[in-house]
Amino acid sequence: MGINSQKGMTTTSALFTLFLVGFVLTVVFKLAPHYLDNRIIQGAIDQVGQSDINGKSNSQIRRKIADFFTINNIRDIDVKKVAIDREDSGTRISLDYEKRIEMFGNIDVVLKFSNKYESAEQNY
Repeated sequence: MGINSQKGMTTTSALFTLFLVGFVLTVVFKLAPHYLDNRIIQGAIDQVGQSDINGKSNSQIRRKIADFFTINNIRDIDVKKVAIDREDSGTRISLDYEKRIEMFGNIDVVLKFSNKYESAEQNY
């Protein structure tokens, strides 16, 4: 064993590690809020769908979803994009949307979200 053995990182590897950690943190901080918002949107659609929507009009259902969006500070999703399909087998509420985030310079990231709720009609 030599007395002159060195331990630790070189300047180049330390800078590379710092760059890599910074890149990962930037991506996480820019994308994570949109995924959290999508979870809130899915929860709102599920909660409205699980309430009694059989006797309600489409505008009443959209208004209820809009109330959830207002309470949870979801401002950049248009409630008019919520699709409500009524069939004999049940009611389907869906919302498909995209988010474009500027990542670095001229690099953008497009996130596609698809939220659905399907209720089954109860025939007694």
